Amino acid sequence: MWYVIQVYTGRELEIARQCRDRVMEDGEDVFVPLAERWTKVRGERTLITSRLFPGYVFIETERIEDFHKRLSRVYAMTKVLRTGEEMTPIQKEEEECLRRLGGDDHVVKYSEGYMEGDKLVVTSGPLKDFAGKVKKVLRHKRLVVMEVPLLGRTVEVTLGMGVVERK
Repeated sequence: MWYVIQVYTGRELEIARQCRDRVMEDGEDVFVPLAERWTKVRGERTLITSRLFPGYVFIETERIEDFHKRLSRVYAMTKVLRTGEEMTPIQKEEEECLRRLGGDDHVVKYSEGYMEGDKLVVTSGPLKDFAGKVKKVLRHKRLVVMEVPLLGRTVEVTLGMGVVERK
């Protein structure tokens, strides 16, 4: 099951590394979901990865109580998200959605497509199955804003998407 740890924004990758080095045991996984996007660096287009959910680190474990005790080995603010007093995993549908988007490496790859009138048609990439969930297309920035379910609510995430042409 997947659980979510709240951490200081900007320190997600460092805390995930500390968890892998000091806390994680066999059969567990600690990761930060990332998304690929193109941006200009010194005038040249460069493919970069950015955090999908700033301020959150995900853990996959069947023994959350034990993991939570070991989490004190990490030298940073870490808080396993709870419902009331109980540490609750994300829902199965949410986990499946994030797995389909990010795959085994938890990185949402860059997608491509075109606009047909007002409708977005995705031709390649993980957004192929999610074209209906795209709220906004930022064509010139090569980004889309999409709604993703997380922790019982809908969260907007920004993903890399090249809209090649308009038909």
